[in-house]
Amino acid sequence: MPFAKTWTEEIVAEWLLLKGYLVKIGLPVGAPSMGGRFEADVVGAKIEANTLKIVHAEVGALAGGQRSVISLQKKFSNSICTTIENYFRKIFAFTQKNVDYKKLYVASFWTKTVINDAKKLGIDVRPLPEFLCKEVLQTIRDWKDNPPYKTKSKGKVIMLPDAYWLLHLIDFLDRNKMLICPQ
Repeated sequence: MPFAKTWTEEIVAEWLLLKGYLVKIGLPVGAPSMGGRFEADVVGAKIEANTLKIVHAEVGALAGGQRSVISLQKKFSNSICTTIENYFRKIFAFTQKNVDYKKLYVASFWTKTVINDAKKLGIDVRPLPEFLCKEVLQTIRDWKDNPPYKTKSKGKVIMLPDAYWLLHLIDFLDRNKMLICPQ
């Protein structure tokens, strides 16, 4: 797996991995006419209950206004979403019709107007503090409550896999009451 470009991409990737998704960072999804290529920030996929589940996550700042909405439309265009779906269909040799495609934008800066406009487009924009406190922490807690293996001694705190270094930090801050979550 390539390195994430930002720490927010890394958190999203680790979160998806902990949830059991196959994760791709910087997945190529097209090329502009002037050269280069378009990439999806973080994409996770898994097959569950005969359904191909895809989480397509983009991260960054949404300063507001029409430019942010246009940027969101481009990042989650039908062409890009179809490319991502076809990529995972091929990887999993998935031929059935059942696909659950979730569009997620984790915003390090946002305005309420852009969040409301994104909802109209079917994009779930999550402010970073909300994403960390509701999604990431809950996933860590769920994983620890039901790990894929049992600990060797009773009463010991189960630890996340070593590779999830940012999730380790969030877990540490949470366990030591150093993480303040908005209510």
